Amino acid sequence: MEFVLGRRAGYFEPNADVFIDDERGQVIVAVEVAGADPDSLRISIDDRYLLISGRRTEVARFRRGSFIQKEIVHGQFAKRVSLPVAIDFVDVVASYADGVLVIALPVSATAYLPTSRTEIRMTIKRTLS
Repeated sequence: MEFVLGRRAGYFEPNADVFIDDERGQVIVAVEVAGADPDSLRISIDDRYLLISGRRTEVARFRRGSFIQKEIVHGQFAKRVSLPVAIDFVDVVASYADGVLVIALPVSATAYLPTSRTEIRMTIKRTLS
């Protein structure tokens, strides 16, 4: 029996919730990474994005029998989250418990997100096959 995963083998993108806590002035990002090795978790931030990466290793290998259902993805993962506001990088805090990585990013009182954009105009030619 053979099965096919819908995603590229060895890589997945975990689910994430992002919300702004107005009371505390923070952007809160909660990422579902159950089973991830805490030592493999990496967080990087730039002006516009938060990047979370790590690895979830398979703890048990089944040597006999056939899978009936296989939904848990193992291997490297990465999640890129667009930041809706400017962040104060110094006071970022992260915690990992119960399979959820929670990152609290304080909203910057003085910085702002760059608003300049590059506009590209192009002509698209339609070709007949």
